[in-house]
Amino acid sequence: LTSTEFWFFEYLLKNKNRVLNRVDILENVWDINFNIDTNVVDVYVNYLRNKIDKNFDLKLIHTVIGMGYILKNNS
Repeated sequence: LTSTEFWFFEYLLKNKNRVLNRVDILENVWDINFNIDTNVVDVYVNYLRNKIDKNFDLKLIHTVIGMGYILKNNS
């Protein structure tokens, strides 16, 4: 993982089983107030999924439509 991917994954781990919206993620991982229309969170979720979830039956990173993302080990 890159350093940013690691920080993002660490933030998801610290908030396991909690839905995190994009603004929370942007403020806590990047420590900057981004324009909420940015897709940087979606891009990094894709990076993490490709490195962590890909090729495994059990998926850890889930999208909660209209709310954000959650790290959990069950569907």
